[in-house]
Amino acid sequence: MRIKDTACIISLAALKNGEHSFLFTIDGELFRENNYDDIHEADLRVVVTFNKNSSIIMFHFNIEGTLNVTCDRCGDDFNMSTKLERQLIVKSEGREHQEEDEMITLTNAEKDVDIAPFVYQYVVLSLPMQKIHPINKDGKRACNEEVLKKLKKLEVEKSSEEQYIINSNKRSSSTEEEEPEQLN
Repeated sequence: MRIKDTACIISLAALKNGEHSFLFTIDGELFRENNYDDIHEADLRVVVTFNKNSSIIMFHFNIEGTLNVTCDRCGDDFNMSTKLERQLIVKSEGREHQEEDEMITLTNAEKDVDIAPFVYQYVVLSLPMQKIHPINKDGKRACNEEVLKKLKKLEVEKSSEEQYIINSNKRSSSTEEEEPEQLN
């Protein structure tokens, strides 16, 4: 297994009890090393805050920045803004290392937390199903118009057989709707 290069380590053992805040910057390397091709580049600012005062710590993640992705409509790359907040419960003094959806348990020997895998997961899961250029000041999408025109030309007209099926389905569904009314 390949050891990941991106690490955002928080050393809990070195911290005194009280409020703590860490700032990490994440670039596209985190996504490339995990073979995630939907994000080409990234410029993310990750702020992690927590209060260390017991064996259970609530990490608060504030992730903000831009992700370079490909538009699903025109195929051009664009920078998509992202802003999200998440929480992670970190328990220490466990018998074995465990990871669940929003909680990890560290063993007594583990004193460091690498938050990079969590940032990766939070960002990837926050992506919309369709990544499309945002609407600009003129109220239009910033999609590549030349590509959209070419795609429009490539649309295949429905064959006469397909048109017949579509039309007959429309007629039969409207006939079915009308029949109960005729019986009354």
